[in-house]
Amino acid sequence: MPTTSTLSLARVRDELLALPQPFRRGAVHGVVERLQPAAGELDPYLNFSSSGYTRTRFYGGPAYEILVLCWRAGQASPIHDHAASICSMAVVQGTCSSEVFRLRDEWNGHGPRAGEVATLRTAGSSTCSTGQVLTVEGSDIHRISNRDSRGGDLVTIHFYLPPILTMRCFDEDSGLCSVNEPKTLMPRL
Repeated sequence: MPTTSTLSLARVRDELLALPQPFRRGAVHGVVERLQPAAGELDPYLNFSSSGYTRTRFYGGPAYEILVLCWRAGQASPIHDHAASICSMAVVQGTCSSEVFRLRDEWNGHGPRAGEVATLRTAGSSTCSTGQVLTVEGSDIHRISNRDSRGGDLVTIHFYLPPILTMRCFDEDSGLCSVNEPKTLMPRL
């Protein structure tokens, strides 16, 4: 019988370490959807900035990393993929918007390289509220944003299996592809 009890963020970290590898999207999602951070557990990782969303490391290892992302109203990620990683994102405060994009067929299974121009088409959108989990895989292209019209903050926790060292980003207007190394902060201890 499956376990349905909630898990602190530290316990989710331990449960993920116990999963067989290579990681499977469904197994990762099943662990992450049980997340219920303990009181005060996220405090050292909450770093809001008026200049853009922030990514603060909770855990980093060779198999995966856990980041706490903080978003002010109106902030959004670039349109991006996830390299070869599974990403499960848990919303712990607020509501996020997720837009999914597809490449046109001319790429035949490989994607554009840095400096090449790609034509993206919108393939769908959804919202995730507090307590919900969204899981995507490496070739999925999307953008996450905080569109709260009342000015509320958004806090999400992202589980990248394996860690993302670089990812492709796409300029929405020109379609220009770039390869970026995401900036990650360390916690305030």
